[in-house]
Amino acid sequence: MFGMRNRQDWSFEQFAIVLLQTILIYMVAGLVFPDFFGDASIDLRESFYSHRRWFFFLGFAVVVVSVSKGLVLDGKLPKRTDLMFHAVFGFTVVVGALTKREWYHKALVVFTIPVFILYIVVLYARMH
Repeated sequence: MFGMRNRQDWSFEQFAIVLLQTILIYMVAGLVFPDFFGDASIDLRESFYSHRRWFFFLGFAVVVVSVSKGLVLDGKLPKRTDLMFHAVFGFTVVVGALTKREWYHKALVVFTIPVFILYIVVLYARMH
């Protein structure tokens, strides 16, 4: 979003897509930890599995909106490398929503962190 700091020709659709991405990321973050008040103890594993579908489908929505943002803001899809990373992230979150297998969810954490770091390095190493 830092690259949009000098943009002055905003339309409603452009602002809405940027805002939608922010809202979806906030909603995903809100599902990570459950709300609790008082002395009640929360089983985070149980909470994760009870909200897992929402978490991953909202994550997929973030991926879709991220790709769509390029269309709305610039009138074109992101570059091929960027689209490939989006496809990988999209695929992994859809599988995460559809499976309850604990090994997958553990492996997803181990896989996603280095891939996300690689995504940042490959796409943003040469800032303009």
